[in-house]
Amino acid sequence: MTVLALLSLPFLLVGWVVKGITYAAGWLMNLYQRLQARKRVAIEAELDRTQAELRGTILSLADALGMEAHEARKALIRESYRASGRVPEA
Repeated sequence: MTVLALLSLPFLLVGWVVKGITYAAGWLMNLYQRLQARKRVAIEAELDRTQAELRGTILSLADALGMEAHEARKALIRESYRASGRVPEA
């Protein structure tokens, strides 16, 4: 009976080693996935920040273009009145 117990000891040791390796591999995989998720969140936050910044830039440029267009229309109307010699009605 003692011989049988001694013969089964290597199998038990191999089983514990395999179990330890699978546990460590699972832990490492979870760590890797957490790091990837953290990196993904950081990239998405940077993209959101850049998108908001670009949106603000686009809106300010559109506002500036609108103001320039308004001034150009006023100047064109003013020049057309000067060319015709008429006085604009108040």
